Amino acid sequence: MTASQIGYGNIYAWVKSYFKGTHRTVRHTVAWMILCLVVAQRLNPSTLARALPADEVGSARSRLRRVRRCWYGPALPQDTLTPRLIRAARTLLPVVAVDTTRVVPWEIWQAGIVFAGHTLPVGWAAIPYPWPKGRFRETTFALVDQLAAAFAPGRSWVLVADRGFPSALLFARLLQRKVGWTVRLRLSDWVEVAGIYAMVRDHLEARRLRPGERVAARIGRGTRDQPLVDAWIVVNTVIPAPPRHKRNVGTQREREARAKAHAKHLAQKGRKSRPPSALAQRYAQTWVLFTTASSVEETVAQYAARMAIEQTFRDWHHGWGLREAAATLTEETAVVRMVGIVSLAYWLHVELGVRFSADPQGQMRRAQWTVTDRVSFFWCAQQLLTDAGADWSTWLAEQWDHLVTPDTEITLAEAA
Repeated sequence: MTASQIGYGNIYAWVKSYFKGTHRTVRHTVAWMILCLVVAQRLNPSTLARALPADEVGSARSRLRRVRRCWYGPALPQDTLTPRLIRAARTLLPVVAVDTTRVVPWEIWQAGIVFAGHTLPVGWAAIPYPWPKGRFRETTFALVDQLAAAFAPGRSWVLVADRGFPSALLFARLLQRKVGWTVRLRLSDWVEVAGIYAMVRDHLEARRLRPGERVAARIGRGTRDQPLVDAWIVVNTVIPAPPRHKRNVGTQREREARAKAHAKHLAQKGRKSRPPSALAQRYAQTWVLFTTASSVEETVAQYAARMAIEQTFRDWHHGWGLREAAATLTEETAVVRMVGIVSLAYWLHVELGVRFSADPQGQMRRAQWTVTDRVSFFWCAQQLLTDAGADWSTWLAEQWDHLVTPDTEITLAEAA
């Protein structure tokens, strides 16, 4: 599907609903970049330049220069965007997954609301890699503060994160803002259980922490950098089943291939790389979760929802080539701007995939694309926009007036 078929005016109207009060030039450039990404389905400059409409004047070199210059434009107003994105997802599960992805020479943060096996990004950030001293903590805290300020007063939400994020300061910050959390602990993290202050691995070995139990625990030492935070620890050894569309031989084969490739990568890293210890291997599939949830089942369900962020990163890197595109940028602000535009385009793709999968015509076509139904809403939108066997331009034209925006009554859950 070409840019002319999709229409710049349609993209601009959708972008404008999230950028009200922002300078028109910012809205204009963001709309153009999203339009080019929707058409090209890749983030490398040459593909984006070719996606510009034919009636746009300029040689190939000037188009390429125009695309590259767009990433170095003004920063997107996240203090405006985040509350509006959250408002657009107002009826979704209030679980916000936070994680990072490494794009050498950058580390990229994403905070997203969990929805249908994806996370819909509502906050993002980036810093150079290797991390400047103190920047990881500062960036995480700034992102949490941004999210806390964006949620409507009285609406509760839960932060879920992996083992890279446990911090007494972070938990104290969340407690101060009345935000719940479920965060996985490392075996080397220190916690107090039953009056004994020791590492998680020691508590597991001493059976003070047992699978299926919810035990009162405390993190911190009562200092300025390590404030005392009381919550609960849940140990889970029963790994939740993957989504229904991934419970098949094909997905299992892919998982085994990735595990084999990862083991090979670790073996080839060199002398500084050591294989996991016997203790680490024993607890590799054990979740030790520090949480404010009220039950074991709720804790496990919250952390299991965090896995959706991996699907979003996979769509970004393998679907759109974010890793290769971001690695060529030389300024932190440009990386943040690129991730912001990608996040907005991802919202659009997921919603189009939702609507296409709910439409009878879309269901018929989707059944022709796959025999296993192992497809996501993002993938459906990609096929819709690049389908060589059918023309969906008329169907797409009917969707623009009904898309979810911060001001509409319809929600993404209702569209699904």
